[in-house]
Parts: sequence; C-alpha cells; structure tokens
Amino acid sequence: MSESTSLYRRHRPGSFDEVVGQTHVVRTLRNAVEGGKVHHAYLFVGSRGTGKTSMAKILARSLNCERGGPTVTPCGECESCLTIASGTSVDVIEMDAASNRSVDDVRDLRERVAYAPTGGRWKVYILDEAHMLTKEAWNAFLKTLEEPPPNTVFVLATTESHKVMATIADRCQRFDFQRPSLEQISEVLTRVAAAESIEIEEGAVAMIARSASGSFRDALGTLDQLVAFGGSRVELKDVLEMLGAADADLLFEAVDAVLAEDPKGVLLGVERMARSGRDPSQFARDLLAHLRHLLIAQTTGEVPTGFVVTATDTARMQAQASAIKPANLVRTIDELANALTAVREGDDARLAVEIALLKAARPDLDPDTAGLLRRIERLEDGGTRPAGPVTAGDPPSLPVAKASSGMVPPTVPPAGESVPQDDPPPAEEEEAEAAPEESPPLSDELSLEEIQRVWPAVLHKLSETAPALAATLEGARPVSFGEEGLQVGFPPEMTFNKKKADSPERRDTVAAAFAAVTGTGLRPTYVVLEGEAPPDTPAPGSEEIDEDRLLEQMKSEFDAEEVG
Repeated sequence: MSESTSLYRRHRPGSFDEVVGQTHVVRTLRNAVEGGKVHHAYLFVGSRGTGKTSMAKILARSLNCERGGPTVTPCGECESCLTIASGTSVDVIEMDAASNRSVDDVRDLRERVAYAPTGGRWKVYILDEAHMLTKEAWNAFLKTLEEPPPNTVFVLATTESHKVMATIADRCQRFDFQRPSLEQISEVLTRVAAAESIEIEEGAVAMIARSASGSFRDALGTLDQLVAFGGSRVELKDVLEMLGAADADLLFEAVDAVLAEDPKGVLLGVERMARSGRDPSQFARDLLAHLRHLLIAQTTGEVPTGFVVTATDTARMQAQASAIKPANLVRTIDELANALTAVREGDDARLAVEIALLKAARPDLDPDTAGLLRRIERLEDGGTRPAGPVTAGDPPSLPVAKASSGMVPPTVPPAGESVPQDDPPPAEEEEAEAAPEESPPLSDELSLEEIQRVWPAVLHKLSETAPALAATLEGARPVSFGEEGLQVGFPPEMTFNKKKADSPERRDTVAAAFAAVTGTGLRPTYVVLEGEAPPDTPAPGSEEIDEDRLLEQMKSEFDAEEVG
C-alpha cells in the first residue's frame, strides 16, 4: 500500500484479535462466523471513528479468506484479504448513502445483489451513513433486505439510528459501538507510532487521545498532522501548539486568580492566553478539564492522571484542590459550561470566557438572583475578612452589639394587622418580633464602621424574612450613624428603590433584621447619596421624575412588560 495512505487506513485492524474495545461486538460476530450462523443484515450504530466500517471489513475478510474461510483469523495475505483491505474487491461493495440515496441508486444495488459472488464465497454490502437514504429508497430496498440471495450480507452503518426506518431496523441485528476510552485510544496511538518509527512523548499521546473526543480516526489523523508538522519526533509542546490547547501555567494561573478574587488577574490571564494564539473556546474546555480534575482530587484525595497538561504537576494540583472551596469550584465549572453554550449560540468566545471567570472570581459582579445567592453563600463562610468597610460580597465579621437606651427597638405590627403583601414575613421572623421591648445596653464600641461590616449579614437575614425588601436594599449602604440614628444611602440611580423601601412597616422589618444579627434594632432612615447622576436620571434636587420615565424605570428594575 502506498506510503501516502493515511495512518488510519494503513493501520485498520485486520482481524477480530486486533480490535481494541467493542468486546460485545467482537464476541458476537466471532461466534456467528465459527458457528455458521451469520445473519443476513447488521445495523452498526455509533459515533464517527469508533470502528464501524473496520468491523464490517473484518467480517468480510473472515467470510472470504482463501486460507480456510470462513474463519475468525483471516490471513491478511491472500488476494481476497488484500483486495478487501484496499477497497477493490468485487465481492465487497462499499456504498456511501449520503451521495447515493435515491431510488435509482437502490435499484442499481438490487440488480447487483442478484449476481453470485465471483472471487469469494460471500458478497458483503457495506452501506455507510445509512440514515441518509430517502424514504422511497428505503421502501425500494426493503424487499431485498428481507429476502436476500444466499451468502449475502448487508452491513448498515449509521451515526443517527433514530433516522433509520423502523421496518429496516427490525430486520437487522443491531450493534451499538461505544466511544473508546482515553486508555484505548492511547494504546492504538502507541502501537501505530511504534510501527511507523515515530518517537512520541507519553504526555503527547495522552493529549492527542483527549483531543480525539472518542474517535480512533481523529486521533490517528492528528498524529498524521503532527508528523507532517514536526517530523518523526512528537513532543507535548507541538501538540499544544497545533491544537491551540492551553499550557499548564495558563490554567493554574486562571484558577489562582479566581481563588484570589482578583478581576484584574483574570483579565490579564485571558489576555496572555489570547496573545499566545490559543483559541478561547479550547482554553475554556481545557480549563473545565482542569477544574474537573481538581474536583476529583478534592473528593478522592488523589490526583487523577487523565488530563496530562496539569496532572504532571501533582503538588500544585493538590494545593489548588485544597485551597478552593467545593461550592466555588462547582460554580466556576457552571460558569464556564454556560460560557461554552453561549459561544455555540454565537457569542464572542473571548468575552464569554472573561465574563464567566469574572463572575466566578467576584460573585458581587453578577447582578441576577443567582449572584445574590452567591453573595449570601459567601456570608455564610463567616469572618474571614479583615476589619474595615466591606464591599458587596465580602464575608462579614458579626459583632453581637448590645442595645443602648438611645436605640429604637424593632417595632412589631399590632395584632391583627398584616404586613404589606409584597414582603410577607415568614414564620421565622416571629423570633425577632418576640424580642423584649427593652434590649440590653449597647456597647460603646458600636460605630459606623461596625455597622457597615454587619450590613451584608443584615441583608442576608432580610433575604430569609423579606426577600423582596432585601433585593430592594441591594446596592444601598450605611453612610452615617450618630445621635440622629442610622442613615442608609441609595445611589442616585436607585431613587425608586429608596421610595419603595421607605415605609414604616419596611423600616420596622429592617430593624428586626438588625436585632436578629446584632441584638439591637436599628431603624434606618434613607437618603440619596450625593454624586454625579447617570445621564438619563435627574440630578439630586431636580424636579420629580415624570410618569413616563417612572414607568420605564419600573420596567427596567423589575424586568417587566407593559400590558393593556
């Protein structure tokens, strides 16, 4: 055979003993050949590159080998075996249903079926992509498939079995070809490399196997390209360069930036990846594989070896697996998976990866409900931050302050009165409402700084008792605390939220949340913070917002639609 023939064709398995994997198919076909019970029609189902056509040719060689056929060990040297392998046998007819799918093509096939074998004992028809035949072609083929001439076998190969007519599938013995494992693909790559005198690093074998996505053909095709790219020596760096895969440092650094909650580090890491010429989508897939291995290492305590790029640095893998919290790890996996879905739907790949990693590093940057839940999750971690004013999302330190004589205890709605319907307090608030009317004295240490530090915990408590109110207060912050009490400020663009929160009942609910967290019911007043207003928002002190603008702001705040 010509040396220009692809590695995949040159190294097709020639007998059942050479097949890697597909044990159930091999065993059944061997028994059928040995027992003289070969069926007249087979349906081979499986993804591309899993060996469907190769298995069909092995069956044909076993039936037609001139040295003792039918046999499960065809010689591979007789004329019949050689012509079947090269695709020139007159008794083994390969037909591509994708380009020969009409009624006329099937009629031609029916005419050929009528002729007896010439060189061998059996005629074997291999129909690739069988699901591509038209309904009319299937109907024309049905009678022939049901009652073929003696010593005739049909092998229908397809990647989409659901498109094969039920009346056809019912007349075939079906075999489902499984995707080969990484170990099986690596075994084939190593065997072919040895036969072709190709020096290949173990890491390169593992990376090629992983990139093949369960296809022997794709794996050997990649090896073919690498030999053309760099000669008979294949190294891991060559594989990474050709596949556009990320190297270990890029992956470790991306996770380090997420661990450090460092948005700048995230963006710089993606920039380094882009400058290296790697594909952002491939980078996301490699990072997902790395995160999966961190999850396995975290769960089992052992570093897996399947992902060769980072598994070679076991100490760093173990350190990252110990440092990242399970919830953060799973969340980062979810964000990247969502990013890849968005890319498949047409989003810019680099931007999608950047946003996913930024959300993973800083939950407070995520404006939706899931982001709020993540901030709450961080609050539950408790007191890992240094003291000082806290930004959104920081885990708070929760000092239990005592009430002073000047503080207003949380008021409870009189018996029989209901709380406004948009913020119904659940049963859990009963404990806060049952607090004594006079709280213990407040410690002298309570300050604006401490109130700012516990503010996220107050919002967390509100999310349990009055989630709508908690969402309304998201973005506001304590700005002053003194003789006039506590003032909570809203940015200028959140004037509507301020009006919504500023009712006696809702301020009482906030006071109850303060009491639950600190032991003191701080009943806030609300102000609009000074500062530059957005272009489409009136500056503080200007005239009231008009009705149309208020309507538009409500639709924006609540993602609502105007009806009627």
